[in-house]
Amino acid sequence: MINLTSEQQNFINDNFYEGILQNELKESKFKQLTMSEELHYLATQHNWDDGVKVLQWIAESPVCSEATALELFWLAQPKDFQQYTLDHTLKNESQNEVFTLLKILLKNYPNHFYQKTAIEFDPTSFCDSEFMIPDWIFQKTNGEESYIYYEEDDVEVWFDREWENNIRWAKSTIELFNIAYFIEEPEYAALVLQNRFCDKGTAVLVFWRLYTECSLYTYTNTMLQGIINKIENNDYPEILSYNPQTDEKVDYKKKKIAWELPEIFRKPV
Repeated sequence: MINLTSEQQNFINDNFYEGILQNELKESKFKQLTMSEELHYLATQHNWDDGVKVLQWIAESPVCSEATALELFWLAQPKDFQQYTLDHTLKNESQNEVFTLLKILLKNYPNHFYQKTAIEFDPTSFCDSEFMIPDWIFQKTNGEESYIYYEEDDVEVWFDREWENNIRWAKSTIELFNIAYFIEEPEYAALVLQNRFCDKGTAVLVFWRLYTECSLYTYTNTMLQGIINKIENNDYPEILSYNPQTDEKVDYKKKKIAWELPEIFRKPV
């Protein structure tokens, strides 16, 4: 792979910096990127939390390398979208943008739209990390009946330090469970799972919060698999009862596959 000059890197960093709003992105600046290596650098530096508009531009560009396109495909978590037909529009705007990115890649990549370059990407680790959700994790856990005494208003005012401290200093399993009920960030989920009061019911609750609220994070699937492994190894005691089927925050149905992952996306380039 050709190394970019400092001027090329600075141009990308100055015009596509982390935190930039999507409506501030300038396509005219993007079109000044004429090398596959520049697009690859931009793709690997981009924070997906800032939206995927610029990644769509990359996927639509004939300058884009095969390796860059393949990496974008797997980072977009295609498994999360296989339940939807390819003509479907998602209600969630950010998820629909990712789905649109996948549709572009699904159309272009098998048709050899992208450049063959010295840039490499091996999707093996993404293929190996695929996992199935076992039926038992959608069942009620054994233990004392759990209950929620925190209110949404209680946790909405918590800043990062308060979240961290409240998790670390939880005095009981039921208190930790109540905090976990409102989790929407994987960093807090990890802290809950590490807490000495974390039981099987709380771990299953965290699993479903990660699955429902954090699906767009690239490392969520690894965390989900880790929870499954620990539960199967009986690492968590059975203290509280938790039923995912009656939890209104859990959005889960056994997914019917609407489209298959083309085999070409599993091959290194």
